[in-house]
Amino acid sequence: MHACFLLALLFATSPSPAPPLHKVTVHIAGPLAMVEVWRTVEATTRTAGDRQLGTFLDLGLPEGAALLDWEVIDRAGSTHLALQTEVQANVGLAAALKMRRLSLPAAMEEGTAYRVHITPIADGEKAVLHFRYTTVVGCRSGQLVLRMPEDLEENPVPAEVTVTLAPSPDGFALAEATLFGRPAELRRGAHDLLMRGTAPARAAWEIAWRYARPGGGFPGQVLAAAARVPRLDATSGRPKKVEQYELASLLCRDDGLAKSEFPERVLLLVDRSRSVGPGGVSAERALARALVEALPPSVPFGAIPFGVEATPVFRLPRLPTREALEAFASASDPNRLENGTDVTQALARARAMLDAGGGDGAGATWVVLFTDGALPASQNAEGMSKALVGAHEQNFKVLVLLVRQQGDDDVPASAVAEYVHFARKFGGLVRVIAQGNPADEASGILAAMARGGDLLEVRLDSGKLADVLSPGRGATLVFNDPARLPKDRRVRARARGLDADVHVETLPAPVKREWLDPLLEVGKRRAWTGANNSMAIAILPPPAQTNKPSDGVVHGRMDPTVLRNALSLAFMPRARACYLSRKVAKPGDAYLRGRLKLELSIERGELHDAVVRSSTLGHPEIENCVRRAAWAVEYPRPEHRDAPTTANLNLVFQPRTAQEPPPDASPLDREIELILGPLTITEDFTDLIESRVPEKSPGQ
Repeated sequence: MHACFLLALLFATSPSPAPPLHKVTVHIAGPLAMVEVWRTVEATTRTAGDRQLGTFLDLGLPEGAALLDWEVIDRAGSTHLALQTEVQANVGLAAALKMRRLSLPAAMEEGTAYRVHITPIADGEKAVLHFRYTTVVGCRSGQLVLRMPEDLEENPVPAEVTVTLAPSPDGFALAEATLFGRPAELRRGAHDLLMRGTAPARAAWEIAWRYARPGGGFPGQVLAAAARVPRLDATSGRPKKVEQYELASLLCRDDGLAKSEFPERVLLLVDRSRSVGPGGVSAERALARALVEALPPSVPFGAIPFGVEATPVFRLPRLPTREALEAFASASDPNRLENGTDVTQALARARAMLDAGGGDGAGATWVVLFTDGALPASQNAEGMSKALVGAHEQNFKVLVLLVRQQGDDDVPASAVAEYVHFARKFGGLVRVIAQGNPADEASGILAAMARGGDLLEVRLDSGKLADVLSPGRGATLVFNDPARLPKDRRVRARARGLDADVHVETLPAPVKREWLDPLLEVGKRRAWTGANNSMAIAILPPPAQTNKPSDGVVHGRMDPTVLRNALSLAFMPRARACYLSRKVAKPGDAYLRGRLKLELSIERGELHDAVVRSSTLGHPEIENCVRRAAWAVEYPRPEHRDAPTTANLNLVFQPRTAQEPPPDASPLDREIELILGPLTITEDFTDLIESRVPEKSPGQ
């Protein structure tokens, strides 16, 4: 009986296995978050078909996050993993797997930032994997958000989460904060906050908060963080007084303040150049019509389709009746494409049309430019601004909508920057329109204008933060500033809004360098390896995507045969007509022959320039005619490609009939020679008449 009692006591007092540890702590200061994770891992082998596998974990990270370091903690202590190149880590992993006769697991799932390979040295041993990463928080309609992605592990464990929100350096109190969607209890006038909770085992979760700000200024949240980087004296090696700073800045717009203002009138400029393509013109026309129909029916509209020429559909803006909309649709026919994109001329025609129409000045005039963003080098923001400046400049709002047909390359960043600089003078918005429902796109554009439009060319004292900052969105920047912070240590930003320039400043939160250093190299690929007594660990990013999946379309070039055929069928007859229609003013013009080298610069099916590089014709009229003929040709438009194409044409001009040789006068010359000489001097000239041989005169 005593034995049974002792056995029961042993079972009652023996400790139960400790649950797996999964703990996450988040420290937030300004726009930065430092995240630490502790996760229990077990080194085991398992069978998958005819293969033996070790343990692996797929890790997802917030967008833009950068890992700092890793360590493995067991009963013997902690082991730091060494930072390695991908090649070194893969070689070490291959050696560990070969030693244990294990195979590599399946490919990583989409969304995996890193895979943790755990090769057991002794099966069944457990350890705690501890790692840290830093990231810039996100923005959602003026609210600051740190979103943790879905757990990709096969058997996830709920995490115990602790969040620490540091006080605002500007002294602003927290207005709201939530963890897992549950609001936190805020102390009155609280500047910092500690939140705890249990995260779901697999689903994504987030932390959201907002600081209270005084009225006026920037519509949203402005945060910055700074890490001091001492500069060393080259001679003494001691820190200098002048210091470098690594900075992180975040502007998060709030779309809660709606103005609900509609324009007095709308003028649509629709690009119908050949670079847009039939599909692009159709998309522009559909979006333009949806935008007009989304406005109140009392708002009149005008339309100017343009290519190399700009022709208004109406003399004055008209109400959006069915007849007016049909007239606009007919004028924007995709089958009536033009060669050339003259945005400046279209804006000048728009100004003339608006000046002629007058207006009571009660509301703004929206100039809405629909184009594909293929901007010729001769067109720039300064020229476009000058073309639109007029009597009603103060009432203009510019909306630039960059529309491309599906499958095309992205709009070049240089073109977007030019349009942003142009729109900044007047206020408005710049959008790259994705393929979708035109009615939804139009509603979004109106809502954005009602919330103040975009902030254009957002700049810090140290450089550009963003070209476009749309309502409800945020812009972030992490950089190393070689300059010194101002004496008041405040970071200043400025931008152009719908109605006026916006100026804002904030005091950066002090952080450690290790929070910012990895973010300066956020795109750099890293790997870690290490081992303790029970397991070997290799941490690798997913394989680099070197080749995109083929869709059956040749990318990045145009088949020369296609361009050659187009030039042969369309351009050569025009060039031949230039030669045949030449004026013949002198004998050499009838048999004019020579060579001409013509260079054509083509982009997205549109001719940007035609230059005569060399010519032996010596006939300027023919050379100019050939150049003009090049602009009348419809060139093939390659899909999925924006890079310019250069075509060099070597043209040979010569008459169809061979030139007649000059008459040979040699027989006539001989005849004249026989008749005229050689003559002999005679005393009696009758011998010439009688055909007698003359007698030589004495003395000869």
